[in-house]
Amino acid sequence: MSRMCELCGKGKMRGNTVSHSNRKAPRHYKPNLQKESFEIDGNNLSVTVCTKCKKTLTKKD
Repeated sequence: MSRMCELCGKGKMRGNTVSHSNRKAPRHYKPNLQKESFEIDGNNLSVTVCTKCKKTLTKKD
């Protein structure tokens, strides 16, 4: 399973780490994913979502 948000599709991003001497080295930025469970028609559904989607879902409740 890849580390992706199941709602918005946010995944791993590429970038550079920059040192004080301005040298660049490749690195990856991982999204902040958390498990969220919902109850739909009596069934528990577990989804992996990013924190931005989780915040939006709690605002709409």
